[in-house]
Amino acid sequence: MRIIAQDDMEGAIATLNRGGVLAVPTETVYGLAVRLDNEPAILKLLTLKERPVDSGKILTMMLPSVKDIPKYAEIDRRHMNLARRYFPGELTLVLKKRPDFQHVYFNNFDTIGIRIPAHKYMLDLLKETGPLLVTSANPRGEVPCNHSREVETRMKSIDGVIRGHSGGSLPSTIINWADEEPYQIRAGGLLIVRYY
Repeated sequence: MRIIAQDDMEGAIATLNRGGVLAVPTETVYGLAVRLDNEPAILKLLTLKERPVDSGKILTMMLPSVKDIPKYAEIDRRHMNLARRYFPGELTLVLKKRPDFQHVYFNNFDTIGIRIPAHKYMLDLLKETGPLLVTSANPRGEVPCNHSREVETRMKSIDGVIRGHSGGSLPSTIINWADEEPYQIRAGGLLIVRYY
């Protein structure tokens, strides 16, 4: 496991480009990230989390900007209004996947969870790498890590850890808007009071 300082962007990118699983800080909890375009890395992440593809739990796609969402998901004016109101932020927005978005992992699903983190380090990293697939940094069934030292102790088989701490202790709020009306899947640190 490589411990990487936040000012060593090249080290983080190199770990991801080699197909590594990288623990990253966000404004919520620590996450485990892999490149969207690296199938072996995605399979490695799913194995680490003991999560078969048919488990029903889909990896989140982190993006650097709201303007990137239409490349991967079907999004109308109402969805975009919500995205602009709460992104970047502690929200994961589940939308219908674009039919023409073909991907070895997402071809198994009709929906896609999008997140744009309100965390400078993560946004800087995403601008360099493009979309990352991310899930919380914790062994299956345990609470997520909030500090790089926790990750080092509890997730020994990953490839790299960005040194630091997360911004909170609750994961993102998940809103599913793949159908006509939105509904909350998970309550996190963000309270949604108005959808549109």
